[in-house]
Amino acid sequence: MMRFLRWFRHQDTGVKAALIGLVGTLTAALITATVTLTVALNRPSGGGGASSPPTSALTTPASDTPPPGPTTTAPQPGPTEPSTTPPPSPSKSTPPPTSKAPPAPQSRVRWHGNLVLDGDTMTRGWWLDQVPPGSAVNGDVYTEGSSALYSDAALVAWSGSGAPTHDECAALLNANPGQHVLDVQVGDLACVGTWDKRVGYVEVTAVPDAQRIRVSATVWESE
Repeated sequence: MMRFLRWFRHQDTGVKAALIGLVGTLTAALITATVTLTVALNRPSGGGGASSPPTSALTTPASDTPPPGPTTTAPQPGPTEPSTTPPPSPSKSTPPPTSKAPPAPQSRVRWHGNLVLDGDTMTRGWWLDQVPPGSAVNGDVYTEGSSALYSDAALVAWSGSGAPTHDECAALLNANPGQHVLDVQVGDLACVGTWDKRVGYVEVTAVPDAQRIRVSATVWESE
């Protein structure tokens, strides 16, 4: 250091001024750097702005929730009294009226009975419109022998199951007009049209021989 001072004294004025200016510049730069470092070390983290005072660890934040009071137990409901009001009875719906056609009236039987057709006598035939039927040489139903039935009006064999009804015989006679003779045996049925346009039927119950036939006859009233 002493050597530098002796050297500095022997220098001219220009050199001294230059050295003094350099030292001043270095000194100012050093001071500026020192201040900047000091400020940076003392600056709080989290960016610029006003720093908030430190919070004490012993400080307890205030709570808006009041402390819990004593627990109260809700009263339990007692036994329910049975209701004395009877439940409403279900409404009875009235069934809609049914539009059912009345049954067709049954044809009334005019006469029913047994007849003997005997070709050897004058009672080989009968008129079925009379009550009781009247004997005749020919008639609505008669025989001429050879186990055959005849009719002066209409005669058609019935092949259905059971005895025919009035309407069934009427339909059969209308569908087969002009028939007047029928070969028969025991158990055969035949629809008969009378001279006065009535409807009936006969069932062969016996054929004792070729000249005689026994029948059960039914005749309905005219419609």
